[in-house]
Amino acid sequence: MLLLMFLILHLYLQVLVTASSSSSEEDGSSERDDGEHSKGSSHQHQWGYHDQERWLSAFEHCRGKSQSPINIDTRKVFYEPRLPAIQLEGYDLTGSPALTLFNNGHTLQLSLPSSMRIVTGFDHVYVAAQLHFHWGTTADPGSEHTVDKVHFPAEIHVVHYNSKYANLIEAASKADGLAVLGGFIGIGLHENDNYEKILSALKDISKEESNTEIPGFNVRHLLPNSLEGFYRYAGSLTTPPCFQTVSWTLFNDSIRVSRRQLAALEDSLKTEHNKLLSKNFRAPQLLHGRKVLTSFRTASTTGKAREAPRLETHGSGVMKTSGAKWHILAITFGVLFAVTLLVFSMYTYRQKKKYSKFKKDSKQNVIYKPAAKDTDPTSVTVT
Repeated sequence: MLLLMFLILHLYLQVLVTASSSSSEEDGSSERDDGEHSKGSSHQHQWGYHDQERWLSAFEHCRGKSQSPINIDTRKVFYEPRLPAIQLEGYDLTGSPALTLFNNGHTLQLSLPSSMRIVTGFDHVYVAAQLHFHWGTTADPGSEHTVDKVHFPAEIHVVHYNSKYANLIEAASKADGLAVLGGFIGIGLHENDNYEKILSALKDISKEESNTEIPGFNVRHLLPNSLEGFYRYAGSLTTPPCFQTVSWTLFNDSIRVSRRQLAALEDSLKTEHNKLLSKNFRAPQLLHGRKVLTSFRTASTTGKAREAPRLETHGSGVMKTSGAKWHILAITFGVLFAVTLLVFSMYTYRQKKKYSKFKKDSKQNVIYKPAAKDTDPTSVTVT
């Protein structure tokens, strides 16, 4: 019992030390990240998708452990029913001023007005800034995120910034700065009229750094019909400078365009030196312990939905496991230690009391009689 008590005390002290060091590391990491955000810019270095390994040396954030995109392993995601539904506002731009469509040499980008917003789904309102696309080739599908290691033909990203910041540039380096809505684009049997509003203008911006204007339309129709089912995780920009400030929302339902429309995206735009702009997607990055949450139940290896652990919401709207778990564990060990000590004390007290009674009873049961004298003077009897 005494040995068990010391073992529990040792474990208790270990947990306290671990909790303290973990908390210090997290605080230090946050401070380092904040400091690093002021350094580096994608404009300081030329970069391309053909030399992604070079990003690691040229842009310090690209070496971080919360990078995007990722592979979504549907067997290892966590169902979180408390994830709030995504609600959009101002996405219908029909009749609004013309929108600017831009070939920046890395992607096809559409500038969006600040009237477009995510009003629920996060701790703050997020304001739209732009949307863009990632694609590959007929032989090499080009979505950035993968599901069970499978690429979709293309992917759309609608970039929003936290309304508490003045603009996208200011928000990009803040921990809760960005929220990106992502949709997987697949091939369907029919033309997608909504995507045609963008794709029909590609011939006007085939050269790098060229732009054109297109009439306003309902941007909501570029996203899946249902926004209820989605994956959520904390990640980064998928291009330099790779700031780790993005709350990612990836919708489970995909968008469909025709094969002809996808070919237009794959074959129309040029990048530097008049090369074809294609395969503009970053390779999936390691999770490094991050959890991917879902707003819907999905089958796991056991055939049942995995429930997410106890979570708390941070400013970015991403649910994260609470750092207080170590303190809860420490308290648990402390209670076990106290209970063990109490049981040991009671055991010791009872044994001592039992021994005292036994000693007293033993004295009462022993009767001494004087030795009787007989003919043998050396004979002594004790009863």
